[in-house]
Amino acid sequence: MVLTDNRTSGGSLLERFAAANPGTEIWWDSSPLVFETWRAKMLDAATPDDRWELAEELLRLWDPENPAATLFRGVTTNPPLSLAAIRDDPSRWAAWIDAYRIANPQATVEETFWALYKEIVRLGAELFRPVYESTGYRHGHISAQVDPRDAFDTDAMLRQASELAVLSPNVMIKVPGTAEGLPVLRELTRRGISTNCTLAYTVSQFVAVAEEVQAGLADARASDVDLTGWKSVVTDMCARWENAPEFASQGLESGVELSADDRRWAGIAVFKQAQRIFRRRAYPSKMLLCSVRMGPVVDGVTRCWHLEHTAGADAVFTLPPAFLGELIQECRSPGFDSRIWDQVPAEVMTRLRKVPYFRDGYDLDGIAVDKFDDIPSLQSTAREFAKATEEMVTFVRDQVPPASAVPRR
Repeated sequence: MVLTDNRTSGGSLLERFAAANPGTEIWWDSSPLVFETWRAKMLDAATPDDRWELAEELLRLWDPENPAATLFRGVTTNPPLSLAAIRDDPSRWAAWIDAYRIANPQATVEETFWALYKEIVRLGAELFRPVYESTGYRHGHISAQVDPRDAFDTDAMLRQASELAVLSPNVMIKVPGTAEGLPVLRELTRRGISTNCTLAYTVSQFVAVAEEVQAGLADARASDVDLTGWKSVVTDMCARWENAPEFASQGLESGVELSADDRRWAGIAVFKQAQRIFRRRAYPSKMLLCSVRMGPVVDGVTRCWHLEHTAGADAVFTLPPAFLGELIQECRSPGFDSRIWDQVPAEVMTRLRKVPYFRDGYDLDGIAVDKFDDIPSLQSTAREFAKATEEMVTFVRDQVPPASAVPRR
């Protein structure tokens, strides 16, 4: 492993990124239950000369002995990340399922899966609760996603959200940015429950979500609902939108051959546009950038434009283990001065605006609410998340007697 040359007396690369704006938050994009395994793998891969310095840097990211003093301010999870927690220690979870089945002999496979998922969320929330309490309930939230197989079922998502919300006060409910998810976000906000909108890719989605949350918050205040610890974030699944095949194909149809740099600028442009609108309208929600990727390589140097060109945002940045590993090992960013309000190069915007896919993502009225469910990236991500959920169910099914394998209603 080659450590970056970005550590100075001013702190690590991520510490200096966060310092560009007091409102910047760095979150862990995985179950907290896998952090120690990831840390151990990182240290094992380091050279002896680098290991001590890397250990110190990783401890500043997250110190289980002193979580309130470390860089991570929250957690995002989803079904693939919960599945990763199971795969991280399958024997532990097989034993948990056995114990649950003994205590609940009538439980079906689906009921056991749901109980297992809630336990993974609960344990993760417990690890971050010291952050939540030490910051006056401003930070330390962990996102718990409703079942992706019900991403288009409002009533099912509300039922699941009610169960997840009572697991811990620092749990925020992750709801898809589908047409059916919008009323869920408003209703949960009305109840004073924190939310994270996922499966969102376009400015029109972000704004529609923020409007629903703002309306729900007004309802909550009118009813004198306790809003202690309430928080709302709206997730921009950036690279998933940038890398959709439809973007490249529509570019060619429009006479534009989009480079990898063009697509990266497109994702950055969408996030910047959302930040401008959120600031101007003073929404109570905070933007969250996820699906962050390394790149491009400029003059032989690996950069991370996703962070460089959004530095200084009053936003959340959630970073998965694989990306963090690459960032620590490879990134040679020239720095993280605040660039969130810098414009995307005019010649790039001229090319991008020729492509309908980009205009749909960037323009405030790009996509109508009744068309949200048709967004290509939403459809592909929903399928991926549903598949991961089914794999969790399969893990449970493999641990229980065949007679209990009742199909999902």
